[in-house]
Amino acid sequence: MAALPPPIVRRPISLTLVTLALAGTLALSVIVVPLLSLVDFASRSPLRRVRLWCLLTGVLAVELSAAVVGIVLLTWHVGRVDGDRAQRRLHGLEQWWAARHAGNFRRFAGLRWNVENPEELRHADAIVLARHASHADALLPLILFGNMGGHRLLYTLKEELQWAPAMDIVGNRLPNVFVNRTPGPDSALEDRIEALATLVDDDHVAVIFPEGTFFTPQRLERAATRIAETRPDLEAAARSLRHLLPPRPAGTNSLLRGAPTADLVLVAHVGMEEFGDLAAIRRNLPLAEPVRVRLWRIPRGDVPVDEDEFVEWLLARWIDVDRWIETRAGEQRDRASAAAPGPDRTGAGP
Repeated sequence: MAALPPPIVRRPISLTLVTLALAGTLALSVIVVPLLSLVDFASRSPLRRVRLWCLLTGVLAVELSAAVVGIVLLTWHVGRVDGDRAQRRLHGLEQWWAARHAGNFRRFAGLRWNVENPEELRHADAIVLARHASHADALLPLILFGNMGGHRLLYTLKEELQWAPAMDIVGNRLPNVFVNRTPGPDSALEDRIEALATLVDDDHVAVIFPEGTFFTPQRLERAATRIAETRPDLEAAARSLRHLLPPRPAGTNSLLRGAPTADLVLVAHVGMEEFGDLAAIRRNLPLAEPVRVRLWRIPRGDVPVDEDEFVEWLLARWIDVDRWIETRAGEQRDRASAAAPGPDRTGAGP
């Protein structure tokens, strides 16, 4: 994987690209939206193409707005960015950014959240392990624990997300860790993640996506083969997963070492699996059902201390999450089948 350019190179490029893309979509909307409406009407689509165009325009507008406001805040607080007032304002901007993105997805994609046990969001002091099934669900922990719970988030994210200018400019001045997923042998990545977790308290949660990427059968096969090389006793369990990839334990172990009293919270959801790319998003707009979300808070005393034992224990918990996803996904399929138009049941001919 090519190394990410330094900020002095990356940020002018990303800001210019987003600005030009937003200007282009706004200028072309007068022509493109009516044309897409005609295509949608001809194909009897519920304005899927129009929805996707408006969604992309909204995402670009929010990203550019947050980046500009971030630059203003950093300039205003220059030399004092690590102070509490600046950090609170940056966290507030982060929550505004998430809420605006969520609003665009709700408006144009029909995305709604149905949290089965929202009472688990009241308390911070936790390490959050979240399912990662699409580009949009990276927002979910921030919406849940930030916008709904009122807590500050400490993210562990893949470094490629720094190509999004708001995430780059604001995210790098908040205590987050952007991860190179193929670190070298001398990498200090685990030490940085452990240091991040020392900030977890009654106002902060640390978030990691332990799968590392989206589920596909091919990725599951590669992950199971990799597990077979080091823990052959866990290969069969890994292969039993149907919706998730086996969790990679290194980052989670680092967080646990850095926050030795924090609880563990697992976050699962069903309904965003088809948001992996633009073509899939278009096919599934608008969402017929709300995205179902479930959280499991595990007291720290129930989490194994031994790292080898923890790997086995975490995979078992991840299998439990996978089974919940399978059950909820099956319920959604059943409702979709019941709602789909079927053959004439009256006995009358055509």
